[in-house]
Amino acid sequence: MVELEQMYFSIPVVTRIWLTLAFLTAGAVTFEFLNPLSLYLNFKLIREGEVWRLVTCFLYFDPFSVHLFFHLHFLHFNSRRLEEHFYHRRTSRYLYMLLFGAVILLALAAVLDLPFLSHSLVLMVLYVWSRRNPDEHLSIYGLVTLSAPYLAYLLVGLDFVFGSLPMTDIIGITAGHIFWYIEDILPRLLKRNKELVPTPGFLVALFPHEAAG
Repeated sequence: MVELEQMYFSIPVVTRIWLTLAFLTAGAVTFEFLNPLSLYLNFKLIREGEVWRLVTCFLYFDPFSVHLFFHLHFLHFNSRRLEEHFYHRRTSRYLYMLLFGAVILLALAAVLDLPFLSHSLVLMVLYVWSRRNPDEHLSIYGLVTLSAPYLAYLLVGLDFVFGSLPMTDIIGITAGHIFWYIEDILPRLLKRNKELVPTPGFLVALFPHEAAG
């Protein structure tokens, strides 16, 4: 039990909270404490006061199932690596990245009428990580090995192959590309050493020990 607790708290804080909320949301749906119809993105109902949908649409993947396990593993695998390797002692910046992506995804979902954006946000994280690790090679179930930047596009292709609409993947890649370009490419083009868009102060204040460091 102690080892399990240590393993849990070794997960970086933003990834840990995101993973926990996704798990609890799945559990609440599985045991019928919540109905998915009360979680999906619906701007008409949001305007009527159901503002929690702006958050829950990013947290619900599936009820307890093998499918959910793969979603949570994918979330943990990609979010943890990005938070640990690129946002060490910059947790507020990672949280800002997720909020930035969420706003873009909400705007795209309003046009495309998409009910859930949980997978899209994970795809955004994967895309940003892969762009920052262009030389890393990944093995997919031992069947194929490819460079990290192509993984997100492989997932889109697999959706086509299995007859699913890949729009949730595509908007995740779109959000990831916009953030990556603003965060990593534009400062170099403009010869700026600082981020073009600084982290909002209220996010920095959430992690005062990092600001002090």
